[in-house]
Amino acid sequence: MSFRQKIFLILSASQLFLVLILAVTFIQMIDRVKNEPQDKRAFDKSVDFQKELRHKEETIRFMLKELERNSKTISILESGSNNRSILDSQRDYFSGIMKQYDLSIFEVISPSGKVIYRFHRPADFGDDKSKQKIVQEALKGKIASTLELGHSGLGLRVTSPLRNGSVVLVGQVVDQKFTENITGSTDVHMAIYEKDKRISVSGPIIESYLKNKNPSALKNGSRFSFSGKHFYLTRIPYANKGLTDLALEFVLLIDETELYSTTRNLWIYCGLLALSIFIGILLVSYLFSRDIINAVKALNFAMKNPAEDETTIIDLDRTDELGQMGEVFVSMKKEILEHQLSLERKVEEKTQELQETLNEVQALKEKQDGDYYLTSLLIQPLTSLRYSDENTKIESVLKQKKEFRFRSKNSEIGGDLCSIQEITLMGKNYLVILNADAMGKSIQGAGGALVMGTVFKAIITRTQLSRSNQKKTPEKWLKDCYTELQNVFVTFDGSMLVSAVIALFDRETGALYSINAEHPWMVLYRDGKAAFLDPELLLRKIGFTENAAEPVIRLFRLEPNDVLFIGSDGRDDILLKRPDSSETFMNEDETLFLRLVELSNGELSDLEKLLGHAGEITDDLSIMRIAYKTETEPAFQKIPSAGDEYNSLVKEGIQEIRKKNLKRTRALFEQALAISDADPGLFKQLARICIHQKDFSSAAGYGESYVTRFPFDNEFLYYTSFSLRKIKEYPKAIEYAERLRSREPANLRNLKHLVELYRLTGNRSKFRSIMSLLKTLVAEKESKDEDRDEDVSSEPILA
Repeated sequence: MSFRQKIFLILSASQLFLVLILAVTFIQMIDRVKNEPQDKRAFDKSVDFQKELRHKEETIRFMLKELERNSKTISILESGSNNRSILDSQRDYFSGIMKQYDLSIFEVISPSGKVIYRFHRPADFGDDKSKQKIVQEALKGKIASTLELGHSGLGLRVTSPLRNGSVVLVGQVVDQKFTENITGSTDVHMAIYEKDKRISVSGPIIESYLKNKNPSALKNGSRFSFSGKHFYLTRIPYANKGLTDLALEFVLLIDETELYSTTRNLWIYCGLLALSIFIGILLVSYLFSRDIINAVKALNFAMKNPAEDETTIIDLDRTDELGQMGEVFVSMKKEILEHQLSLERKVEEKTQELQETLNEVQALKEKQDGDYYLTSLLIQPLTSLRYSDENTKIESVLKQKKEFRFRSKNSEIGGDLCSIQEITLMGKNYLVILNADAMGKSIQGAGGALVMGTVFKAIITRTQLSRSNQKKTPEKWLKDCYTELQNVFVTFDGSMLVSAVIALFDRETGALYSINAEHPWMVLYRDGKAAFLDPELLLRKIGFTENAAEPVIRLFRLEPNDVLFIGSDGRDDILLKRPDSSETFMNEDETLFLRLVELSNGELSDLEKLLGHAGEITDDLSIMRIAYKTETEPAFQKIPSAGDEYNSLVKEGIQEIRKKNLKRTRALFEQALAISDADPGLFKQLARICIHQKDFSSAAGYGESYVTRFPFDNEFLYYTSFSLRKIKEYPKAIEYAERLRSREPANLRNLKHLVELYRLTGNRSKFRSIMSLLKTLVAEKESKDEDRDEDVSSEPILA
């Protein structure tokens, strides 16, 4: 499309748009000018109808008063109320009265409300009108009037009482003559409806139009042609002013044939005027655009033919914008010629500068990759990804986001760290499992992982070499490990934070002691279903200055064939694609990983492939899979048979428990324990019996043996500590109570017990800190229940 065509198109479209706006505005103005007087005219006809009804009502009331003063008429009506033949003989007389007052209804009604005689329809009598309101009013001695539907159609009816109790009912039917009288002209036609039922029309024209028409289809304010004429239809509801309860509506047809002809002529004149203006504007636009197009063509030719002399092509004397563009073009042409002369020299200079810069960048990158490679070599000894024995198998995936090549070696660097170590605590072997994610990408994250791995390795080595550290409980060791890591990272003042899961795993009992420092929740895969393990945030990242001083230790029990997944947030930071679209978005569904674990059936290699297929992994990724699959069940789950004598002793002991014979039960259980100590339940029952017998020394021994074999019973940690306190073994009592506090920091009974222990040992600082914590928890809880008595010697025996 040429420039000239575009100008014409724009001008034509703008003018056409303007004409359309003016036409629409003119149509609305004409319609409003036409509609308002027609609606006012129709409204006046509805008002005339109401006035005519009121006038007719007054006329009938006046006629009734005249009848009351006419002794002859009253005498005939009163006599005829008991004898229809009298009324029938005077029918001509009353017909003259009806004709005189233009009445179409004249009835005589008995005191009981039944019609005695109708002068306008003598053969119809005997019907009961006692329930009609105007008849009831007349029977009470009052004159009443109403507009209602009857046998004769819609009519104005007025009732008046007679002296003998009878009633006279007279009225006027709203028929075609009545309606035609209301319209008063040949160009207005009226129809009256009551609930979509046509009652009366003013003439044959509107009756012919409304024939077979659905009243709901009559659109208010519509215009149409009928019988060679143009009409305007309007609907006006009857304004009820107490004369009737009927929902009446007027439908009026107003003849607009003459108005239609006038309007059509006006449209023709306006159309011709608009067309003339449109043609004139286009002509002016053509003359104006021709000058512009010629100047543009000259400028275009000069630009396409730079070898030509532009001063002979372009009109440089123009004072408008095109003349200014010509001057700019001439100036630009001179500058381009000057630049062409020195372009080759400048290109060579710039190429030399870029080559020197590229060499510098390559040298810097080689140094950076060397630093990256050295850092990755330092982290490698701190990382361990696999472990396997007869009960436990651990395998890991560790893939850092930043990959690089240093000389001929490929490597990667990032902030994720996995470590699996073995330590001994209280004579038992534990696996120490660490999965950490340092804040930051590439070298920043790697620095955090290096510090984390170094400090963690030092803690492991110190534990392996120090007997005093090996005497710690799992809870105490985890708490000290976290505290040491927190103290190191807090010195970085928030510039280096690490999320981590630190866990101790007892391969014999399946006990998993863990601390989660704002790391993604561990996932347990059991019986084909994956679920979050302890989905609760208790600690902020390691290095956070406002972190809790003492972490909460979580204890979980892994069962045979359980699989536990521990991973960094790379498992969730996946860039997904929308279906049927190239648009991408970051995954915000934390349960996606659960579904992928279930789809992979708990296999790490398949899970890694599914994560890759789900989308683009945007962060460092590390996942550790801990599978607990022993061939035979642990001792606490399956108790080997110890012979008939053992079974007989246990069975008899259970029977004695039910009889509450504690002494005999204890003797039987101790005999069974001498045969086999494989069932930790015997130690638990014996400890309870000894507590009831106040033999706290034996209770403490049995309790320690039970907790060693079954470390998941938090309640019995308290009972064991309580028994040790009773025999004044305060250090060991504190040890068990602190283990319980590590798991349940808000256990009020245990906190009261600890306060008493620290008071007895004279440890004032611990006494004050635990007492302050206890007061805070009690105030927060606002419990209305009474505190439970700390004396557990009356605890019931559990069979």
